[in-house]
Amino acid sequence: MENFSKIATALLLFIFIVYGCEFQDNPHEAVNLETGEFGKLITKDSELYNTLENTTSEKTLEEGETPPCVEFIYPLSLKVYDNNQNPIGVQYIMSDVQFSKILENLSADQSLSISYPISTTLADNTVYSVNSNSELDIALKNCTREDIIVYCNGIIAPPLDKPLDYYWRVTYSQTNENTYLSGRFLINSDGTLVFYFNNQEYKGTWFFLFVDDKLHLNIKLDGESELAKYWSIDGKVEMGGTNMTIKMLDKNIKLELLYETKYPYKIGNRGPANGIVFYDKGQYSFGWRYIEVATTDLKDLEWGCVASSVSKARNSEIGNGYYNTAQIVIYHDNLTNYYTNPAVCSNLNNGTLLAKDALSFNQGIYNDWFLPSYNELELIYKNLYSRNLDNFTESIYWSSTEIDQNTVSTINFKTGEKTSTSKIPGKGNAKARAIRYF
Repeated sequence: MENFSKIATALLLFIFIVYGCEFQDNPHEAVNLETGEFGKLITKDSELYNTLENTTSEKTLEEGETPPCVEFIYPLSLKVYDNNQNPIGVQYIMSDVQFSKILENLSADQSLSISYPISTTLADNTVYSVNSNSELDIALKNCTREDIIVYCNGIIAPPLDKPLDYYWRVTYSQTNENTYLSGRFLINSDGTLVFYFNNQEYKGTWFFLFVDDKLHLNIKLDGESELAKYWSIDGKVEMGGTNMTIKMLDKNIKLELLYETKYPYKIGNRGPANGIVFYDKGQYSFGWRYIEVATTDLKDLEWGCVASSVSKARNSEIGNGYYNTAQIVIYHDNLTNYYTNPAVCSNLNNGTLLAKDALSFNQGIYNDWFLPSYNELELIYKNLYSRNLDNFTESIYWSSTEIDQNTVSTINFKTGEKTSTSKIPGKGNAKARAIRYF
């Protein structure tokens, strides 16, 4: 497909702009236990809605118009919503004519959602199983399985004319697999990759393929390490715009697309996520060069389970904050009902977790924040606070670096002294700021 890389890049940027808010959890989504899960809302002014109209309409194509790439395999279910996005009914669709009529008669302030999964027949007479609006959009714009594979392989390659890197990072999920949370894949246009995890680089390959009628992602890392064996996978993949889920028999892994600019920054500048840049290591390595800190404190929460060691979170070096934070959350997630029954750890704990709050923090369009390691926290103090940059207070600030089963490395911003603080200090005795690498 000629000029495909440019087209794929344009489509990807369009997805970011148009569907950016759509990937958040929508309180108006619903599940129909008989037919499947209803997808994100499709509004009448969206490009996907217009494409659906063109696909199901029986109107005669004008000269130069491209015929629809897919045919729907019926029946399928639609849910219709009013102007307040409240569901007002379910329609069971048996034909293109019926589908087209509903689309035609939908008022401007109404919207709809489709019950997934559905099956479509592509222009090459093969079947494609669709699980989301994003996958439907891919099918409607790519006429064959080969086109879909080229498209999916193409969107992960960085554009040649822009200072961007595209990463697929392992993102946190309360229900999915988090073993390599904080890891990120940098994908090259030829399908080779580098996986960054815990300040190490692992090389390998990545490509999409069809198994039966389902899109799969194949990942293979070099070597015989435990990490390489974990990532030697071939699993069904569900696309969701800037998200994808690799569905395996024993685990589901959620990846999120993240793009980073390579423009120069100085200490004190605003970063891509509107934070304050406090560190520049001079060159890109392990997928990042700079660190920025958020402009507001996190909630006043406990660091974690007292009298219990998170030994994998004792790293103090620069570049270890994300790994530490991931290990803290994984440890507490593996306790039985810690958040609702903190007594499984200690009667002194209240079930809150600072690291989990950091992972769910959002500022700008970015949600890849975490707690700083001790050395990273020290840089915040030296490069920002001591120069009166940003709005820190004269408080003790948390790091993600554990000292022992009861205490954590902190810094008193009033004096600059390194301190050790109990994992469950008195209310308001310690504050925290999230940071991110880019």
